[in-house]
Amino acid sequence: MINVVSHPLVQEELAKLRSPGIDSADFRRGMIKIGRWISYEFAETLQTEEFEVETPLGTSKGIRIKDKNDFVVVNVLRAAIPLVDGILRVFPNAKCGVVGAWRRDEPPFPVEVNYIKLPEIKDKIVVVSDPMLATGNTMTKILKRIKETDKPSRLVVFSIIAAEEGLKKVSSEHPEVEIYTCAIEKELNPDGYIIPGLGDAGDKAFGKPCG
Repeated sequence: MINVVSHPLVQEELAKLRSPGIDSADFRRGMIKIGRWISYEFAETLQTEEFEVETPLGTSKGIRIKDKNDFVVVNVLRAAIPLVDGILRVFPNAKCGVVGAWRRDEPPFPVEVNYIKLPEIKDKIVVVSDPMLATGNTMTKILKRIKETDKPSRLVVFSIIAAEEGLKKVSSEHPEVEIYTCAIEKELNPDGYIIPGLGDAGDKAFGKPCG
C-alpha cells in the first residue's frame, strides 16, 4: 500500500529541501518537520479506544491510541537521522534500530547491509526511515533482513521522495509493506539517483564525506 502525504505544509517544505542552495542546518530542520508530518498522517491508522476523563468540572469522553508505544523506528544511516528525529517527536516512546547499508555506484547497484542492530520487533510496528527510495535495492535488502530477525505486526517505510521503479520493486518483493512518501517521481539517472529529486540527502544534511 502506497500513501502520498500531500498536505500543503509538507509540499511547501519539500520544495525548500529541493533547493541546491539550502544550507545543511535548514535542510535538517526541514527533514525533521517532514518526519513529524508523515508521523501525524500515519497515526490516523493506529487503533484507538474510548475512555472517560475526569475534568475539574465533570466527565468527558476521550480516546487513547492503543499501539503508539509498540513502535520501533529503524534509522538507515546516515541520511535518515533528521527524519527519525521528527518521527521520535511524535512517538517519543519508540525503540530505535540502526542499519548501515552500502550501495555500489554501478548498475545494477548491488547492496550490502554491513551493520544492523534492532531491538525486539516481534509484534511491533516497525517503521524503516530512508529519505530517498530510488532503485529499491537498498530498501528490499533491509526489509528482508528485518523479516529474517522476527515478525513485526506491521512493516512500514517512511520516505520523502520515491521513484516509481523503487516502489514497484519493494511492493513486488514485500507486498505487505506500507509505504509513506511525499512525492513519487518517474525517472532515475544513470547513477541511480531520483530525477528531479533533491540530490544526495545525506550530503545535503551533513556535508560530503572525505575520500
